[in-house]
Amino acid sequence: MSREDYVAIGVRLFAVFVGIKTLLAIPASVQVLVQGDSMDWAWAHASVLSLTVALCAFLWFFPLTIARKLLPVMKEPRSEATIDASVGMSLGLTLLGVWFLAQGLMDLLYWLTLLVRTNYVVRAQQYDHVWQPDQIASMAATAFELVIGAVLILGSSGIRRGIYRFRYGNI
Repeated sequence: MSREDYVAIGVRLFAVFVGIKTLLAIPASVQVLVQGDSMDWAWAHASVLSLTVALCAFLWFFPLTIARKLLPVMKEPRSEATIDASVGMSLGLTLLGVWFLAQGLMDLLYWLTLLVRTNYVVRAQQYDHVWQPDQIASMAATAFELVIGAVLILGSSGIRRGIYRFRYGNI
């Protein structure tokens, strides 16, 4: 298997993960919409769920295209026999980034839904809402997951070089 095949498998697994998380988010979105007096945010929930399903379909049907975009360009063609440690580390960092980004996106959807719903209830009932420290900490953790996921995906080659420089010096 080539390195693109390994990443394509990871992309498809990510598509399955996002699809399952989307299916799990549908009942909560329906409950938020049913409990509300107004359907002002119905289009937002429907568009987020539709975009997530479209993302799953794109990831499922075009994994090799995505894998080629994520992987660094090789200067010479690689043999199909083995993957050396450097490429394996880049693949691992990229897949870790995909995992962090998946977790962060699902948490982001949760917090956006909660923020919108809380804002609607506060305006409708004219009272102040104070976020609890654990909620604020969870929002910060979600932001951290998104940032780390993006850095690992987009900067896996630079991180790999930094690790090798730290481990072996300036060789």
